[in-house]
Amino acid sequence: MTDRGTLRIDQATTADIPLLAALNLELYEDEQHPYPMELPALTERMARWVAGEYRVLLFRRGTRVTGYAVWRNEEFGAYLRQFFICRDQRRQGFGRAVMKLLCRDEFPKGRPLHLDSSTWNAGAIAFWHALGFNDVSLGLELKAGETPR
Repeated sequence: MTDRGTLRIDQATTADIPLLAALNLELYEDEQHPYPMELPALTERMARWVAGEYRVLLFRRGTRVTGYAVWRNEEFGAYLRQFFICRDQRRQGFGRAVMKLLCRDEFPKGRPLHLDSSTWNAGAIAFWHALGFNDVSLGLELKAGETPR
């Protein structure tokens, strides 16, 4: 296990937006998102989120970025919109360590934490299950232009 003692969580700033957009692009690639966005659109959206629509956090060990999260309070609990650990730092315990820190220091106490995962992203689903998350719902979609059979 890599030392997690220096792991910290920082509030993202406008200076972090290009980095966050690039990491978001990696997230889209990794999860094979069905509606990928280009870097300029991701940059614009991340700027809105950093400006206050969401709480955007960067994970660091020393000066090295380990990943990021995007979340906000909603009516029925906290919603974790994005969670990303950098590719070269996965499977070292950082995702679990960061989630423990977020639950201890960031997310509201006494309220559920919700997130979504693509059904085909078996690695992500296994990660969330290993942390104790339970299946709650399944989102369904009829593609644009398709007709129900």
